[in-house]
Amino acid sequence: MSARDSVARMLTLVPWLLERPGASLSEAAAAFGTEPATIRRELLHLDFCGLPGLAGGDLFEVELVGDRVVLGMADELTRPLRPTPQEAYRLVLTLDAAVVALGDDLPQLRAAVDKVRGVLGIPEQQADVVPDDEDTALLAAARAAVRDQRRVRLRYRGRSDEEPTTREIDPWTLDLVDGQGYLQGFDHGVGERRVFRLDRVLGFEPTEIPVLTPAPAQLPPPRYVPGPDDLEVELRLQRGARWLLDAIDADRIEEHADGTTWCVLRTDAPEFIARLVLSGGGDLEVVRPASLRARVRELAEAALANYGGEDGAP
Repeated sequence: MSARDSVARMLTLVPWLLERPGASLSEAAAAFGTEPATIRRELLHLDFCGLPGLAGGDLFEVELVGDRVVLGMADELTRPLRPTPQEAYRLVLTLDAAVVALGDDLPQLRAAVDKVRGVLGIPEQQADVVPDDEDTALLAAARAAVRDQRRVRLRYRGRSDEEPTTREIDPWTLDLVDGQGYLQGFDHGVGERRVFRLDRVLGFEPTEIPVLTPAPAQLPPPRYVPGPDDLEVELRLQRGARWLLDAIDADRIEEHADGTTWCVLRTDAPEFIARLVLSGGGDLEVVRPASLRARVRELAEAALANYGGEDGAP
């Protein structure tokens, strides 16, 4: 069992137990396909989790009464959610992107997103993610290969490849990082682990050959490594946009006396950065390059036109 599996189970275990107060360890283990001892161990970890501060009232409260589990939420988490308009739209669009990526495997996710939209008062026609059919099909094929543990044959063009090459891969995991899909697995051509960006996959062919090389117990998440030709971007962040520093790998961060933060990063996905800036709701600004500033303005004007009509009027 990997640490990733354990964390994913704990995130699901919390709402499951809150809906079933007094459920037994055996019932939880059966529901999650594991052993009661594993559930007990993860509950001990959960007892130290909560909100920043980690003092009384900030932590989850886990109590075992014999074989029964009683879970209490941190005080702040029991209060009604009151997001700002920007936070509400960001949440909805993030969930919609998850539906596009995982909807076939998690059909209940669509119903959950509809409930969130209803609570926040954001109808689907007001904010939605439009999927690319080819990207969606590739994600579905990659998920199926990982799920069925079948070798795949890729036509792949890496950053330094002049021409696409054919790779035979035992797929291990499919990860979504900053909106980009990554397939991790064992590359039989080089004889070791490799990470493949899905936007560089030109052909994807599942085979009937079973995976022969199992994934290691600890599999690090994909991490973007800038290349020499990547675009250098400088951003200005207001206080409300400091969350961005947790979402990117910045080469340089500077704190200014006026309360703003400036950061410099390199990227080969300027379109993603442009949309990330738009999601900041005015708290994020591109300082340079001018071409990316212009792209952000173009996307913002297009969004206003779609929202209020061709003339952009509300």
